[in-house]
Amino acid sequence: MSDNYHKSIHNLSTIDIEKMKAHYRFTHEDATILQSLLPIVKRSTPKLLPNFYQFIFGFEHAKLFLNTPEILHIHERAIGLWFIDLFNGTYDEAYFQKLYIISEKHVKVGLPSHYVNTAFSFVRSFVEQLLQEKGEANKLTAVHKILDINLDILSLSYQEEEQKQLINEIVILKRILFADTIVPYIQPIVSSKNSYVEKFECLMRFTDPIDDTIYSIYPFLESAKKIFVYEEMMKKRVTRSFDVFRNNSYTFSVNLGYEDINSATFRHFLVEQIDAFDTPERIIFEILETDVISDFDVVLSFIKEIREYGCKIAIDDYGAGYSSMENVLKLQPDFIKIDGSLIKEIDNSTNSLAVVKSIITLAQELNIKTVAEYVHNEAVYNTLQSINIDYYQGYYTGRPFPTTQLQK
Repeated sequence: MSDNYHKSIHNLSTIDIEKMKAHYRFTHEDATILQSLLPIVKRSTPKLLPNFYQFIFGFEHAKLFLNTPEILHIHERAIGLWFIDLFNGTYDEAYFQKLYIISEKHVKVGLPSHYVNTAFSFVRSFVEQLLQEKGEANKLTAVHKILDINLDILSLSYQEEEQKQLINEIVILKRILFADTIVPYIQPIVSSKNSYVEKFECLMRFTDPIDDTIYSIYPFLESAKKIFVYEEMMKKRVTRSFDVFRNNSYTFSVNLGYEDINSATFRHFLVEQIDAFDTPERIIFEILETDVISDFDVVLSFIKEIREYGCKIAIDDYGAGYSSMENVLKLQPDFIKIDGSLIKEIDNSTNSLAVVKSIITLAQELNIKTVAEYVHNEAVYNTLQSINIDYYQGYYTGRPFPTTQLQK
């Protein structure tokens, strides 16, 4: 649908409504057909609702949203009224306004947009089966039109919210780039053998010059790509991280994404920075396991290039995706960083413990060091101590802090 249809329904005029109907080729005849189905629909509603909720409660987000009998009762009544209203035969400004109000409520309570899509999928299938059973399948075209219109309207608030968030993020990004307030933070990586901090991971933060709020840069990266400042920010992160560790003896790691590795200009810049660094063997580049899967050949060529300078490689978030030990064997990383989703409940999850143990055993056989991410409490720490992990990283062993606090 064009942008003309994505404006606020608060001020919908008759011509806006007519344009929307025209877009879906929704005619007066379609309205009449839908109204003729109203008696069948009313009789079927008691059957729709229990089946609808049985289906919806198969999804965790529905359980979180409809978490009390009172909320469920209100929601059930609203769904029943909305379903019957689909076939009322009158699709005017008041009808569209009600839909928009429903959409706004969904956004305000934090209901995910995919819930709406899931719900519509069920309702569509239900109506299709109902009309086929009643010998009214020839009227399904009109039903699909009104469902498509409803789905579009009920998605509007999500689109508006996303647009508002994008604009806010762009304003902040422009502000921090203009003020140049990007600052590196670091998080300790602690040896399990002696509890010493042996390495640091470089993280990216920025200070909002308006109110001095400190943000992680990562939630803003997609917006940065949309306004073509992503590579500029990544270059600042690299240069400032290198500058912090240039005059000390610590080993440090820098995260790289597939887009960084696949960019000829960024790779050329990175090689120049490595070449100008006196001890490149202290540099570790962390690459996400999922990025390895995206294009193995690109990642492999990058690793070969930077290894010529003595840099090391870590596979990050290992175990979060479709782990392929074949890829690990080919890349021969120096470190495997085990994903936090496996670590954070390892003290009470036998499945997580079994998986992590198998990763550690295999890594040891391949002479690869292991790092546990998300070590957030004593119980997790103690469990990891018993299974021969090489390094810990997490809030329990060391929170991120600004590099200005690093002791030389």
